[in-house]
Amino acid sequence: MAGKWDLVRQRAETLGVDAKQRWVTAGETRASVGVAEALYRRDALAFGSVLGSAIALRMFLFIIPANVTIIAFSRITHFTSLFDETFTSSPTTGPMASALLGISRLQALGVALSSGFLTLWAGRSLSRVLSVSSGAAWGLTITEAKQKVKSMAALIGVFFVSIGANIIFTAIREHTGVALGFVVWASVFATFSVTWFVVMLTLPRTTSDPGALLPGAALFGAGYALLQWFMQYYLPLRIERTSDTLGQTATTVAVLGNFFFVGRLMSGSFVFTAVLYERFGSLSNVVFDLPVVRRLPARYPRVATYFALDGAPEPVAEPVADEAAEPAAEAVEPR
Repeated sequence: MAGKWDLVRQRAETLGVDAKQRWVTAGETRASVGVAEALYRRDALAFGSVLGSAIALRMFLFIIPANVTIIAFSRITHFTSLFDETFTSSPTTGPMASALLGISRLQALGVALSSGFLTLWAGRSLSRVLSVSSGAAWGLTITEAKQKVKSMAALIGVFFVSIGANIIFTAIREHTGVALGFVVWASVFATFSVTWFVVMLTLPRTTSDPGALLPGAALFGAGYALLQWFMQYYLPLRIERTSDTLGQTATTVAVLGNFFFVGRLMSGSFVFTAVLYERFGSLSNVVFDLPVVRRLPARYPRVATYFALDGAPEPVAEPVADEAAEPAAEAVEPR
């Protein structure tokens, strides 16, 4: 009996080695397979899943006080009536909205100030983890991936604006029909692609060229729009069917799952951007090869330096496990 299982184990090991060899060979001959393999290896070395979970936790700690601040501010400015239904119907802001929309303006001011302070504190922790995740994807060390105060403030501001934009899009979606639904979600894709592009500009990387960030920004915008469609159209129906057995647990699982997938999408966009840039270069090279635009780098040397147009990007070696482990330890350290 033991000899039979040994033969099965040896056969399985042989099949595994053969499959791995075929995968490596396909990666050398096919560009798409090679990119997929590079993405997988880089994501593993950059601890994409671990850092994605760390981002999700800090996003949760950031978005809750940020939503409280927005609700309190809407109460102060009498914009409450425009977003009453949006605030109260959301599983994230519903309980908070019910408690805050009836308070006085003076009380709302106190709530806005206190929650604003908590938002800044949580945003500082979130920006640090995003910097570590970006640095790990680009093969940087902890020192090289350190977040600067100016970029940290810009990142918190962009995130705060994106939350407000998401609330507005939700309100528009609830008051439009199916015909305008596509327009709303196309707007979500465009808005959050631009938002994530601005966020990535503030994070550490090995090139100053902003064109290198466009693929990652587009990936995040498309993924975020698809995820929000799933969360706001398909999932509520499923939650209604399971609420009798799971109760509020179904909503909690859905909200936490949303945070996890968004965090994973963020860490994955860093890896996607870094690998595509190192293999194919930046879209800026294509733009500045156009007949009229190609004259700008020669006339303005700073443009050539900023967009890294002096030549094709030098290949960057895959980060070793020890170098990637340092950022991961920094990311999961409590703040």
